[in-house]
Amino acid sequence: MNDDVPPGSNLTNELARERNREAADRTLLAWIRTSLAMISLGFGIERLGQAALNLDDRLAGSAVFKTRAFGAALVLLGIAATLAGMWEHRRMLVAIASDDYRYANRPPIARYMGGALVCVGLAAMAVILLGG
Repeated sequence: MNDDVPPGSNLTNELARERNREAADRTLLAWIRTSLAMISLGFGIERLGQAALNLDDRLAGSAVFKTRAFGAALVLLGIAATLAGMWEHRRMLVAIASDDYRYANRPPIARYMGGALVCVGLAAMAVILLGG
């Protein structure tokens, strides 16, 4: 028998817990990559608006505000995605560590983040189409 396995448990269950732990870590890394992409895109949009203003002073006013607002929205969404991923990761680690670990339904955080991103995209599309 393996000496690394705690008393009262079996090797199969412990290996399953380890696989779940590694899956939770990979999921957190995916959340971080997604967050970095949103934050980078938001920063890029804001800088592009600022560069356009530097090229042509007639763009001052609402055009710069719009790029700044959409850039900030993406940055905030990226920060929220990072926090949501960290929260979900911690929740999963606590569940895995419990003696009676079983699957439980979780809130669809990725769906919520996707919905928020769709809202930002629709707002951007409305500004583009309305030319305001």
